[in-house]
Amino acid sequence: MKFALRLAVWLLLLVFVLSLSSCAGLALPPEQLYPQLAASSVYTGEDVIVNIAPTPSPAPSLLPAEVPTLRPTVTPIIPPTAVPTETPEPAETAATAATAVASLEQSCPETKGQVLDGYFKSAVIGRRQHYFIYLPPCYDGNPDVRYPVVYLLHGIPMDERHWLDEGIVAWADKLFGSGELPPFIIVMPHGDYSLYTDTSGGNKSFEGVFVNELIPAIDGRFRTLADAKHRAIGGISRGAVWALEIAFTHPELFDAVGGHSPALSVNRATAEYDPAVLAQTAPIDKLRIFLDAGDRDWTRAEAQALSKILAERYLPHTYTVGQGDHDYPYWATQVEAYLRFYGAPWKAEKAIEQLLAEQAQ
Repeated sequence: MKFALRLAVWLLLLVFVLSLSSCAGLALPPEQLYPQLAASSVYTGEDVIVNIAPTPSPAPSLLPAEVPTLRPTVTPIIPPTAVPTETPEPAETAATAATAVASLEQSCPETKGQVLDGYFKSAVIGRRQHYFIYLPPCYDGNPDVRYPVVYLLHGIPMDERHWLDEGIVAWADKLFGSGELPPFIIVMPHGDYSLYTDTSGGNKSFEGVFVNELIPAIDGRFRTLADAKHRAIGGISRGAVWALEIAFTHPELFDAVGGHSPALSVNRATAEYDPAVLAQTAPIDKLRIFLDAGDRDWTRAEAQALSKILAERYLPHTYTVGQGDHDYPYWATQVEAYLRFYGAPWKAEKAIEQLLAEQAQ
């Protein structure tokens, strides 16, 4: 019995020893147990560090990568930009001197401009249309010079003589002759009564006549600076409505628009041609706008309402109220202000050109 008990104990010990040796055989090095980690020399139990440790290693490589990237971007770009822009400036000034605003000529002996009759063909109306045009002093004597142009529209029942009767020529001669404003051309077209009063806009209206027929005729016959930067439009009463409608519909054609006593309250336009409606959404943020009326003028309320619409859109504009009624005397007192408004950017242009000319000498 004792022998059998002892044999059982030895067998148990033998099994225990054999099991220990088997476990010892399983205790392999980590690189053999986890061959996928051996390449990175990361031990088991550090798998959290596996995601963190690589971060510092790219960091040193990022810093050198940023420095070379910034240096070529800043250093090469700035010098080339400065040098080319400074070098061509004298060349540009010389190239544009002949076609710039008439401002560099210093020997014009004339102090008065000239008013001519003109006509242009109108397919819309079916007959030729008349206009008066004011050419500034020395227009004929400076054949290489081109000029800005201002289109001024008359009221109803007036005609193209309206602006002449308001004293536009005397004021233009004074401001141009004294050098207070650079000279520009003034066009005063006839508004055919049927279209001028009975239509509101579109290609078959006075808008179409003006945009598609009059402007090309003037630019083709006279030495205008035929771009929006040097073109303005304005009008009195019914002409003011047309000026606003045309400019708000075609802001790409004009630098400025003047609505002088605009007769908006009696305007029977549909929404698409109504200046008060167009002003709410039209892309006119780059258009210089001048509105005015007399303090006893029946158009004052509408001019003020239009000014409010522009103000609500944060669109810069000028709105003035003078002393007077809806009549000749009021507008005659405002002609000087109108001309100064239209010519203001060209006066600044003149000053810049003169400065550049002095630097080039």
